[in-house]
Amino acid sequence: MSILTPARLRRGFTLVELLVVIAIIGTLVGLLLPAVQAARESARRNSCSNNMKQIGTATQTFADGTGGTLPNSLRTASLRLGFFVRLLPYIEREALFDRYDPTVSWSKNTASSGFTIPNYVLAATRINSYECPSAPNPDQRFDYDPQSSSQPYAVPSTYAKATTDAAGTAFSNVSASPGFAAPSDYGATIYVDVALAGTTPDDNKADVAASVAPVADKGNTTPSTGDGLLPKDYGDGSKPRFADVADGLSQTILAAESAGRPFLYRKTGRADDATNKFPTLRVNGGGWVRPASDISIDGSNVPGTTFRSSPTAVVNATNGESMLTAAYGSGYYGSDGGSEVFAFHPGGALTVFGDGSTKLIQKDVTIRVFSSLVTRAGNEHLGDKDKY
Repeated sequence: MSILTPARLRRGFTLVELLVVIAIIGTLVGLLLPAVQAARESARRNSCSNNMKQIGTATQTFADGTGGTLPNSLRTASLRLGFFVRLLPYIEREALFDRYDPTVSWSKNTASSGFTIPNYVLAATRINSYECPSAPNPDQRFDYDPQSSSQPYAVPSTYAKATTDAAGTAFSNVSASPGFAAPSDYGATIYVDVALAGTTPDDNKADVAASVAPVADKGNTTPSTGDGLLPKDYGDGSKPRFADVADGLSQTILAAESAGRPFLYRKTGRADDATNKFPTLRVNGGGWVRPASDISIDGSNVPGTTFRSSPTAVVNATNGESMLTAAYGSGYYGSDGGSEVFAFHPGGALTVFGDGSTKLIQKDVTIRVFSSLVTRAGNEHLGDKDKY
């Protein structure tokens, strides 16, 4: 007689056990996600720092080949040539620079003699070295030319991005009034505004600033000890040199982040609201070809809504003043841009100094300390100058 053994019972998870496992997995994911996000931001910040290091090295290489003269922006009545255009051969973009005519403005919409592509088409070229990976939506942030006498298109009431024709020599959607200047999240720091000048030590003022306010239709055209390392040439033949930096190259900022332009960003995020939206609400600046993308140091309140009057912030409050409150050609900046120092890194904004070093400037840095790092020959002496 055979003895029958009962079949081994198969036991699965109970509902309670399954819920416990799901809860544990959810908790682990919740704990891991911030670490993953932090690691991604760290990688993006390192990439941004490398971009700025490349900008610093390119500037030094340019100066080596010109007897020390620096590639500052040029903006006259007939020519607008940006700092970043002049750097193209030194960031391995020789092919683009060779096709670009630096003797005419960036928005010229017909090809120059001896060239096959207009500058305004070349201006649409995206350049990774000029974009911060932490800044959102770079493919939607194409800039416009606000100058009616030279622009190929009027500033549109709704956003439209330019697309080139099959030959790559013109734009195919002319009727759409497109934006055509690819973005840059960086800008040369050109001067400290006169409004920040303080007669007594005050951390919300500047020990040294420009001597006069910007000219209404031009910009800060009067040289002073408030100048940064790369003051703009307004047709007066200004040719800054490293030798002008009496404060020391390791103590003078060359360029900084002003990310997210031409969209207007403030500390709380993009500033568009139900009443005012891009492109009506925007910063005058952001295209890598534009001299207007240079940065003046004006200071603002912490929310980034008021400028120069009782300022308390200079980094990461806003990426610029809106053209609604600083209209092009007639506002405070005249034809210059209204960009401010701003980044999407949580701790502060990256800068590159004259010696090529890159540093993260803390978001709570005082105006007094930051402005002393911008001026090239202010001879400021601050005991806490290295604490930024």
